[in-house]
Amino acid sequence: MKAISPLVASALLLIITVAGGVIIYNYMINTLKAPQEYAALSVVSAQMLVDGTTVVNVKVTNIGTAAAQITEVKILPDGINQPVSETIDPGTTKSFNVVIDQALDTTASHYLVIVYNNGETEPVPIQVIK
Repeated sequence: MKAISPLVASALLLIITVAGGVIIYNYMINTLKAPQEYAALSVVSAQMLVDGTTVVNVKVTNIGTAAAQITEVKILPDGINQPVSETIDPGTTKSFNVVIDQALDTTASHYLVIVYNNGETEPVPIQVIK
């Protein structure tokens, strides 16, 4: 029985190595290119009208690729957590009102945080309308 020549063996090993590299390369490229869906909210404006009750008008844009479900609005530093049920589709801007049953101090600074399915926004200053 004759053995294969070193030249043929080297060629076979080179072909197997290149084929394995191409397979791994294609797998990694396809995995990294897979579309990721996420929701990300950006608060455009937050305005507060205080007149016995407090109404906060919030304008939010979803800059993500999936719908965002808003579950809560927090007003800092007052510690107010108001439940909300709003859905914002990707690439759209929506305005909604949050009614709070107590009057807030109009001379203090207030901040708004929106809680949604992927986390929460950064605190945004609320403009007081008198």
